[in-house]
Amino acid sequence: MKNKIIFAITTITAIAGLIIAPVFAEEGKEKPLLFHAVNAGYKDEQSAQNYDFFEIAKSTDGNLDLSPYKIQYFNSSDNLAGELEFAEPTILQSDSVVFSFGKSPQYLDASQRFLYNFGTAGLASTAGRLKILLGEEMVDEICWGKTTCENNVQKFATDQVENYTALRGENNEFIYEKYYPAVNEDAFLIQEPEPEQIKTCNGLMITEIYSYYEESSSEQFIELYNSGDEELTLDSCILRYKGKDYPLLGILAPKQYTIVQDLILTKDPSSELVIEILDGNGLVDSVSYTHGQKKGVSIILVDGQ
Repeated sequence: MKNKIIFAITTITAIAGLIIAPVFAEEGKEKPLLFHAVNAGYKDEQSAQNYDFFEIAKSTDGNLDLSPYKIQYFNSSDNLAGELEFAEPTILQSDSVVFSFGKSPQYLDASQRFLYNFGTAGLASTAGRLKILLGEEMVDEICWGKTTCENNVQKFATDQVENYTALRGENNEFIYEKYYPAVNEDAFLIQEPEPEQIKTCNGLMITEIYSYYEESSSEQFIELYNSGDEELTLDSCILRYKGKDYPLLGILAPKQYTIVQDLILTKDPSSELVIEILDGNGLVDSVSYTHGQKKGVSIILVDGQ
C-alpha cells in the first residue's frame, strides 16, 4: 500500500561532500536534483533502524523549488511502497537535504515533515530502489542488491561494523564510507506567509428598522447603508441580534442601500433590543429599539440619530 507524505517548507540537513552534476542521457542537460547518499541502516543492541536515510542534493547554483518533484521508494520486491511529495513552495537553498526513517533513533528530534515511513522497517537492506521524478520524468535513481538500474550499489550490511553508506563521488560513481549525516536546520529557505488582510465593514450603517408589522412578520426588514466611497464586500460582515449571528452576502456599492429580511425581529419588545454590525475587527455599528412603537411605523436614522 502506498504511503503519501506531504512536506511543507521548513528546515533539515545540509552535508558537506563532493557533489557531481550528472546529465540527462537523452537530453544532454544537467540533472538539477540527484541522490547523494543512501543507507538502509544497521542494527545494534538498542535499535534495528540506526541511520536509515537517504540524501538528495541539487547540482545547480542558487535555490531550487522542490515542489515539482517527488521521490518514490520501491521495496525489495521492486514494488512501489511509498512517495514523498513537497508542498508549494519548498525552497532548497543548501547543497543537500536528508530524509530519514521515522524510527531511526538518531533522527527522533527531526520534524515529522522529514521522516519517511515506507512500511514498518524502513528501507530494505537486501534490495530496493529510489527514484526522483520531475512530473512524470525520472531525473535520477539508485538501486541496491538484486534490483538493477544504472546506479546499482551493493546491498547494505546490517552489522554496525560492516555497514557503509553508498555515497556519490567523482565521475558520479558511488563509493562506500562511514557517512552518517546529521540535521542542519538551515537547508530550506523559510518563506513566511503574507499576513492575511482582515476585511472590514467600515462605513456600513443601520439606517432603518421595521419590526412592528401590520400583517405578517415577512414585512420586517433592516435597512443597511454604505456610507463610504468604496464598495463593500458584505461576506466579511455579520449582523448580531439577541446573541445570534447572521452572515451577510454580496457587494454593496458606495452610497447605496440594501435590505436584510432573513431574521425575525421582536415586534414590540418589553425591553431594549440591540442590532449590531460586526467584522473581523469588532463592532462597526449598532442600533437599539424599544417598547412602545406603533404598528406600520419604522425606526429611521436621521442626521445620525
